[in-house]
Amino acid sequence: MSLPRVPRHRPRPKLRAIPRQKSAAAAYAEMQQLAVEKQRLQQELDAIEERRLQIQERFQEINQALATLGQEAASFAQMPPATPPKPSPSRTGESFLVIDY
Repeated sequence: MSLPRVPRHRPRPKLRAIPRQKSAAAAYAEMQQLAVEKQRLQQELDAIEERRLQIQERFQEINQALATLGQEAASFAQMPPATPPKPSPSRTGESFLVIDY
């Protein structure tokens, strides 16, 4: 799974077919647009920060698991090889009982 590519340039603002008249209402409308965009961008930053923290936490878990498994592997390497168990004399002549239902 790959993440979507982030554009490397700042997106251009949308051009309006008819430019707004210079007025207090136009200024307030543009302020509202910018405030909404600022809020959206802040939410996006918060989500990215939360995801970054999740990824860092997972890195720490993986590093800890790698260290633990490395220690286990080292301890197994120091152990003498296990010898296969010898068959017991009572099991050599054992017969099986078949039950028919």
